[in-house]
Amino acid sequence: MKPRCFKIAGVTILAVLTAACSFKTVYNNLDYLIPEYVEGMVTLDEMLEERVEQRTLVLLDWHRNTQLKPYADWLRSIQQDAGESLTEANVKQRITEAERFWKELSVKLNDEMAQLLPLLDEQQQAELFINIEDRNEEFREQFVDLDNDERVDDYIERITDTYENWIGELTDEQRHEVEQASSGLRSTADLRLQRRVQWQHGIREILAEQDTPANKTARLRLFLAGFEDIDNETMKQKSALNREIITALTVRISHSMTAEQKSRFINKTGEYIRIFTELAENR
Repeated sequence: MKPRCFKIAGVTILAVLTAACSFKTVYNNLDYLIPEYVEGMVTLDEMLEERVEQRTLVLLDWHRNTQLKPYADWLRSIQQDAGESLTEANVKQRITEAERFWKELSVKLNDEMAQLLPLLDEQQQAELFINIEDRNEEFREQFVDLDNDERVDDYIERITDTYENWIGELTDEQRHEVEQASSGLRSTADLRLQRRVQWQHGIREILAEQDTPANKTARLRLFLAGFEDIDNETMKQKSALNREIITALTVRISHSMTAEQKSRFINKTGEYIRIFTELAENR
C-alpha cells in the first residue's frame, strides 16, 4: 500500500470545500480526498495510514450530521441581511457565528491530532518538525517579510477576490472602498508566526517526554485546545481594529451592490444552501 502523509497544519474540511469547483462532488469524495490532501508532513506506515482513513470517516460523519444544516441556516440569515438594510451589528453577529463554526471544527481536528501524534516514532517525528519549520518559513516569506506597500496590495487582492467570489466583479467605487479599507488594516502575521512556533515547540516537548501514548494524548488535547484563543494584547487590539474595518467595508459594499451583483449573491448563496441541505439529508 502506498504510504500517505499527515499534514498537521491546514487539515480543514472548509479549506478543501472552499477551493472546490464542484462542492457536492468534492464533499462526497472527502473520505478519499482528505488523506490525499494531507500529504507532505510525515510519511505514515500502513497502520497509521489505516488509522487516518478510519478517523477521516468519523470526522466526516460528525461534520455531515452536525455542521451542514447550521451552515445552511447561517447562509439563509446572510441572504436576509444583505442589501441596503445590512447593519454593522448584522455583520458582527454573522462573523461571531462563523467563528463558532470554525472553533467547533478546530476542536475536532485538534482531537484527531492529539490521538495520532503520540503514535509517531522518532523518525516520523523528526520528519514532522522539519516540515513544520518549512511551513513556518513559507508563512514568514508570504505574510511577515513584506513592506507596507506589499502588505496593502496583498490585502487588496485577497479582499477583492473574496467579495468577487460572491457578488461578481466590483465597481470602481467598490474597488476604491476596498483600497481605502486595506490601507487601514494592521498585520498580525508576525504574532501569528510566533504562535505557530510556540505550538511547534509545545508539541515537540510533549512528544519527547517519557510517557504513555494515552497520557501524551491527554496533554496534547489540553495544549491544542488553547491554540485558537488570542491571549496577546497587541494581537487582540489589532484583530479588533481589523474586524471593525472589515465590518464597515462589508456594509458599504452591500449597500452599493448593483442589481446584477445582488442576483449573483442570492443565486450563489441559494445554491450552497441547497447543497448543504441535500448533503445533510443524504446520510
